[in-house]
Amino acid sequence: MLKFPAMLETFAIKCSALSKIKKLPPRDQGHYLPFNTYPHGCPLGGFGAGTIGRSPYGDFNIWHIKVGAHIAEELKSCVFHVYQKDGQGTHLRTLTARPYQDTALQSFAEPYNPRHVRYLATYPKAKYIFADPRLGTEITCEQYSPVLPHNYQETSYPVAVFEHTVRNKTAETIEVALALTWANMTGWGFADQRPGVQDNWFSFVKNPGAKKHTLSAQQNLTAVVMGSADIKQNRGSRQEMDGQIGIAVSGGQTSAQKYFYLQGTGQELYTGWARDGILTDQDPPQKLEYQNYGAAVASKVVLHPGESQKITFLLAWDLPLVHFGAGVDKYKYYTKFFDRRGQNALALLRLAAQNHAAWSKKIDEWHAEIAASPAAKVLTSAQARRNYLQLLINELYFLADGGSFWDAQTGSFGLLECFDYPFYETLDVRFYGSWPLLKFWPQIELHVMRDFARTIGQTDKQLRRYHLHTDNPALPLPSTPKERRLCLGQRKVRGACPHDLGSPKENPFVRPAAYTWQNTNYWKDLNAKFILLVYRDYVFTGDKKFLQDSWTALRSAFTYLASLDNDQDGIPENSGFPDQTYDNWVMRGVSAYCGSLWLAAARAMSNLAAALGLSNTRYTAALSRAQKTFDQKLWNGQYYNFCEDNDDIMTDQLIGQWYIALLPSEPILHNAKIRSALKTIYKRTRTKWGLLSGKKRNGELVDSGQGRDVWVGANFALCSLFLKNGMVKEAEKILNTLSAIIYRRGFFFRTPEGWDTKGQFTATMYMRPNAIWSLEF
Repeated sequence: MLKFPAMLETFAIKCSALSKIKKLPPRDQGHYLPFNTYPHGCPLGGFGAGTIGRSPYGDFNIWHIKVGAHIAEELKSCVFHVYQKDGQGTHLRTLTARPYQDTALQSFAEPYNPRHVRYLATYPKAKYIFADPRLGTEITCEQYSPVLPHNYQETSYPVAVFEHTVRNKTAETIEVALALTWANMTGWGFADQRPGVQDNWFSFVKNPGAKKHTLSAQQNLTAVVMGSADIKQNRGSRQEMDGQIGIAVSGGQTSAQKYFYLQGTGQELYTGWARDGILTDQDPPQKLEYQNYGAAVASKVVLHPGESQKITFLLAWDLPLVHFGAGVDKYKYYTKFFDRRGQNALALLRLAAQNHAAWSKKIDEWHAEIAASPAAKVLTSAQARRNYLQLLINELYFLADGGSFWDAQTGSFGLLECFDYPFYETLDVRFYGSWPLLKFWPQIELHVMRDFARTIGQTDKQLRRYHLHTDNPALPLPSTPKERRLCLGQRKVRGACPHDLGSPKENPFVRPAAYTWQNTNYWKDLNAKFILLVYRDYVFTGDKKFLQDSWTALRSAFTYLASLDNDQDGIPENSGFPDQTYDNWVMRGVSAYCGSLWLAAARAMSNLAAALGLSNTRYTAALSRAQKTFDQKLWNGQYYNFCEDNDDIMTDQLIGQWYIALLPSEPILHNAKIRSALKTIYKRTRTKWGLLSGKKRNGELVDSGQGRDVWVGANFALCSLFLKNGMVKEAEKILNTLSAIIYRRGFFFRTPEGWDTKGQFTATMYMRPNAIWSLEF
């Protein structure tokens, strides 16, 4: 097994290298550009709490603090500072490695040279090492939030811990002080930069207000709690940014500054700080009531030659409310353990002060457990094992940072497909990307699938337009009823599994099926994937009640999908429009993708019926008939054709067999054919970018743009199937290829859906890449 220090370090980079990375451009500049924000670092914040991103440079630059929305802005007021006094004089720096564009706060010190800063990350931990040889000190910051496996309380907390270790590497005694400044963001608002069904891109509206800052210095903790004087304690939060933000410090000689102007020079803050490393709590000149303010806390230590001391900073944001687009307000899950008044920042800070050492230890133990991964041991090279662990652990970032919502009242949980396509728990994508929830937070996973099960029998008769007709109502509708229903139809048909549980722009978890690019009532993969997800979750949790509660929905889903078999050959045929997760790629008749899912769903239903003591004759008969049709219509001696009358090679042709292979179930296809298809896929679709989604039999690119893409999650799924079939070297090469692109082309902590052969990406911060966790099953 690989040996690591206390903090498992899977990703490391010198900050001077960040500007040299040859980043891949977005394919669609107009659509994807607002989300092409670089660089991202390990996010802070628990599930559903709203997250804060700190870049590898050390600045705070990505704000998912509004649940479900993406905001990219480097807030100069939110930063760490360092003061050092030695025999050469006084030295001031901000603990970042790049300058700010903001012209306010001119008194703030210069950043570190990027050559003197190193960044390391293994979610949920990150480490910064600031070491300017001219100063002779080394400042290490280890940061994290308490995202803990099988933990459903602390994992929801809106808190962050920054453990700094200051080391004197000089031959003289020196003074060092660290400070954290932070903006009072309470009362701020948000502007939707792209209203409509898609793209949850927002910006801050920095509303000035009557700010109220309170100093607390007790229990070895100096804290400033920032709120709004307009929010009465008994009234509680009414807007998303109503509440409190708290910062605190422990260790050394502490001091604080309750107020400084965000748009001022910062002189009131830096006057005492620059002189002796102590904040004087001097009010800004001509302090106005309605203004934007920040606060600061600091600690100072004396270090003898070779000595190190710790200074710990804490951050908490008690912003209880989530506001969705339909005028619906919900409360975040962490409020189950406090209250909903938005007055708990100090309590959160004190709780973090008491427990952060235990949290850190649990995270390290979790990482050590993952490092002992059986899948990693199967890989033959040290490089492949390291790359695999890097991918495996750091993709977990998405579970908090992917727009996560967790409802305090109902327990409903949701992750966005991505911020470009802001739909909660997109089922055709979570089919690939929900493995880590099942492994580490199975109760959340079961709740998500219960929410889907409740939707199967529902009908939503809202008539709406689909595809190009969504944004262009004047576009004439097709004349034939079959084609017309694909462009104009009801939102949700009884028996059809919805594409998603809703959008943050509407009323999610109450109003499912927000996606409008295609009419998913007639998709051929969703119902089969629903059945397989329930089967998978039952197998790995053993929760019989969950299965019993889902059985009616399972039968309805199977029956509805079976009704779409118009030619009665035993497999529901694709209808000549993109009726599955590849929503721009047309399949006709029986297809390898949807056909293999149907086979797997029939096997799953047979096994589930047996588990409930019910007759499974219907499902075993359906499987037997479908297997014959599948082989007769698609097998060509080497692989399964893309669909009827199309012998393109699809990388995802064995998608149903992938799921079945991960469960204690007999294969749905012949082993020899599985091996032959896998070898063909690897040989014929592999490129320097990974495995393309498709290739023509003659080696040319397929006609569909999505067929010319490398989808990261689909590649991970195939690596899982490679390992199940003993194709270790093939899995290693694909894992190494994807790792190199993600971590050398600037996609760390923002992994996209994929990229094409021109090196253009689509949809960053995407759910599907968590298919990497299927290799652990």
